[in-house]
Amino acid sequence: MKKLSKSIISVFIFSAISLFTSCNGVVFDTIREEVKLSDAQIQGTIHSLIRVTDSSDSKEYLYLSANPVVWKKDIDNAVKNGGTDSTDYTTSEHGHWSTTSRPGNNYVRLAANHNGEIYSLSSIVKEVTDDGEMEEISRELKYLDTSDKDALWQTVTFDDESITSEISLASSIFCTNTPKYENRYAFVRIDGKIYKLEGGKATLIEESSEYNFTSGDNSTSIYSKARGVSTFDGIHFFFTESAAITSNESYNSDATMIYYASSTTVYYRAAGDSGWTAVSCDSSAIRSIAVTKDKLLLGTTSGLDNTALKGGKPTGSATTISANATSTLSSSYTVPILLTIDPTKLDTATDIYAASNFEGNPSSTSATRKNASLWSYYPARSKWNRE
Repeated sequence: MKKLSKSIISVFIFSAISLFTSCNGVVFDTIREEVKLSDAQIQGTIHSLIRVTDSSDSKEYLYLSANPVVWKKDIDNAVKNGGTDSTDYTTSEHGHWSTTSRPGNNYVRLAANHNGEIYSLSSIVKEVTDDGEMEEISRELKYLDTSDKDALWQTVTFDDESITSEISLASSIFCTNTPKYENRYAFVRIDGKIYKLEGGKATLIEESSEYNFTSGDNSTSIYSKARGVSTFDGIHFFFTESAAITSNESYNSDATMIYYASSTTVYYRAAGDSGWTAVSCDSSAIRSIAVTKDKLLLGTTSGLDNTALKGGKPTGSATTISANATSTLSSSYTVPILLTIDPTKLDTATDIYAASNFEGNPSSTSATRKNASLWSYYPARSKWNRE
């Protein structure tokens, strides 16, 4: 792709794009129409974007962690009022994030459960004396009880006495992140073991009819390397070795389908299925996924792709996507995080959030640090823009 001139950083001219017949309907790649880019309130590498029902006021929020600030936003602001192109953050639609207490001074990943508890896995670093660079030496697991507005982050306790306050680097935190708060559950993997997070405690779980660790080939257990989880009903949980996992659950109904991606393959299963079904996509490596009424959005190492859904099942064929979604970012960017607020609506009718990042040296691509940020689509604004 040709490099963009510095003189047109803030204004892009969008060209027409043909429909694709595979998962190559690349979003954030082709310039299509003029859009004035907003100044991003959320910048830097984004590690987490989760839903939280705050127990202190029963309101629904988005919590986001980014290098290493933790941000908070009322999830209803944009949904109810619609988006605008305002750049002053005085409206609730664009930006309007506020910083909140953070558990550590380095990178933080977040998860939340149905009790409104937020869990964090953050880095403990030290300075490497010979070259002056910082090195991660261990991690710490903390939680915040949102039922008390004055509560501070506290250290999680383990039923496994071999776990100390300094967690191994071989660890990962994740949650179901469902629209229905009662189906939200959080887990952490440490040294090949999975722990359920609840009540400020980490309880060891094992494979069972409740906890399914079967991978996409329907034979290999991924218990020791799980990085993602989803649920149909908040009772039965399906874990994956990929963080790219989601379901079609809505605020009013349980999920009927679960989807996850590994490399360029999408796997799916319906409630009652005995295993996963694979669909190959002619896309770049998939890092994140999100579902809408008729599409499965695919955040890849080369922008945002999508594949059409038919009866809830991925078809492997791509379609066009909301407004100027084929604009704004080039294929130099990865999309590691995606979130649709209401999966029952079309991609043009629901709020969507996408985190962008780039790998390697931006000087060798068309990537810019300004665009490594959070992006959003609001139906009333009908355009993608920096959040």
